[in-house]
Amino acid sequence: MKKQSLFSRLMQNSYLLFAFALVISLVVWIYMSFNSPSTETSFTIGDVPIQIELAEEARNLGLRVFTADDTTATVTVSGTRTVLGLVNENDLNVTAASGAATTTGNFTFPVTANKRSSRGNYQITGCTPSNINVTVDYLKESEFEIVDGIVFYVQDGYYGSSSLPYSRVLVSGPQTEVSKIKKVVARASISEKLVKSRDVEAELVLLDEDNNEISQALLTLSVQKLKVTVNVMPEKKVSVVPDFINKPEGLVLTDNMMTVSPTELVLAGPAATLNSIDSVTLDPIDFTKIKNDKIVFEAQDIIIPENCKNISNYATAKVTLDLSGFSQKTFTVDRFVVEGLSKDYTSEITTKSITVTIIGPKEDLESISASQITGVIDTSNASGKTGSVEMPVTFRISGSNRVWAYGTYQANVTITKKK
Repeated sequence: MKKQSLFSRLMQNSYLLFAFALVISLVVWIYMSFNSPSTETSFTIGDVPIQIELAEEARNLGLRVFTADDTTATVTVSGTRTVLGLVNENDLNVTAASGAATTTGNFTFPVTANKRSSRGNYQITGCTPSNINVTVDYLKESEFEIVDGIVFYVQDGYYGSSSLPYSRVLVSGPQTEVSKIKKVVARASISEKLVKSRDVEAELVLLDEDNNEISQALLTLSVQKLKVTVNVMPEKKVSVVPDFINKPEGLVLTDNMMTVSPTELVLAGPAATLNSIDSVTLDPIDFTKIKNDKIVFEAQDIIIPENCKNISNYATAKVTLDLSGFSQKTFTVDRFVVEGLSKDYTSEITTKSITVTIIGPKEDLESISASQITGVIDTSNASGKTGSVEMPVTFRISGSNRVWAYGTYQANVTITKKK
């Protein structure tokens, strides 16, 4: 006879069959007990909004509620699985209210949870949090200038400057907190030394009058973070050189005739620009206004190349001219020429002579005569005028290239349009 299989022998054992049936029955009972629609159970519903209520008296005074706490609650409900399966946060009303808060201050409001309607056979058995901290105050909005607090370092021979995308920020919140703010600083730090421009994210920090940081928990800022550009450019030291108009071509201003302060400054800018210059100039000085005397031009604007920055912070320069060693002499000039007149017009000089003061080295003045001086009348700005007009006169001196005419002169010219 073949041996019976192990399964067949087990099935013929009545004790083992009874034990197996008992285990199966227990499992089925436990499953049905826990999954029956009529079984009582409980579960939690999270992220239920907390409605914060302020007393009517406080609202009428213009008071508002501010809180840094999470304004959602977790509510525990109990009931049958069939009922609870249909309950969500829209069926619950969670409120935090206190009739005692009728003035400004910090308060603790109790949090309560209720059903929105009587429908549904379930109970609310718990609510977290049970209290919420609030500040009752008037709303205040103030605008503040943003102070640059960006910390960075550049390699030697380079200049860096930070550029904020916003200059001001609007802060709103409880009046008590906003009134503490004395300064708003954009803070960020770059530790490595820079040789090229770089962007960095800066946070706004609120400081009181003692430079203590103020919490922003109850405050709203129109700008929270800034993308700040740190501009890095090479720098170069350049000379400061005066510029002149109507200066005699051959006149050399020696060191004892002219001094400039400052004599040099440091520029930062694009490498291509800096490589092409060794000096900067000043607003031109007109030699027709310079006598044989010591004259000081206190504030001549320094002309900075485009895209460059004057990091020496000299906006102007002082130029001192000492021409007291020169002489002056008057000449009566009767030779004139008209320049700049359109071919459609003719002119007649009605001024016959002008007495002009000439300044320069004594030996040059002694070697020239009135016949070597010509008055030049420039009519290029006549703008179609006809008739007798008064025009400015400059002087051309052929006897010396180191002398100049001092003063302002006019001559009368009659301009006629050709037929």
